[in-house]
Amino acid sequence: MNCDLIAPHYWWIERLGMGGALERRRRWFLPEIANARRALVLGDGDGRFLQELLRRNALARADYVDLSGRMLELARQKAGIERVDYQKADARTVEFRHGEYDLIATHFFFDCFEADELDVLIGRITASTKPRAQWVVSEFRDSSFAARLLVRFLYLFFRITTGLKTRKLVDHRPILRSYGFRLTNANQGSLVVSELWER
Repeated sequence: MNCDLIAPHYWWIERLGMGGALERRRRWFLPEIANARRALVLGDGDGRFLQELLRRNALARADYVDLSGRMLELARQKAGIERVDYQKADARTVEFRHGEYDLIATHFFFDCFEADELDVLIGRITASTKPRAQWVVSEFRDSSFAARLLVRFLYLFFRITTGLKTRKLVDHRPILRSYGFRLTNANQGSLVVSELWER
């Protein structure tokens, strides 16, 4: 999906719809990933997580991939260019550096893919990680009737504004496990969850 249309308004749309819940999820495991040196950040939108990661970790460098040029520009404004390589690209086809990363960050990113796409993508990303790499995930959960209604509305909104094709959440957990990651920590709210995985 391409968020160019909503990029300038994304922050207040998120705040209006979800308050600070998504922001708290993005930041939940920042203390646990403080030793990361090479990060791959996918679909972080306007770069709020990237900015905080670099602020807390003076030695970290990141590759930042997003399909939206406007989101990339917002991320550049927040996080700067000194320690980040920004790539306007589709994560499904971009070439990742092999065996390079000790941290992967995907916040509200997996929900953009069908199950078969996500399996292939996670496999490609796994090949880019070092042994014992950490993977921080923030994602929606449709574990209640109210949550399912909200998730359906969000899919409709993003289908209209970004051309998103996916219509339902895929459970990423068995896919990550199949590629050798284990869940080491999780914190779940009624709608969103933060997870920390390790290869």
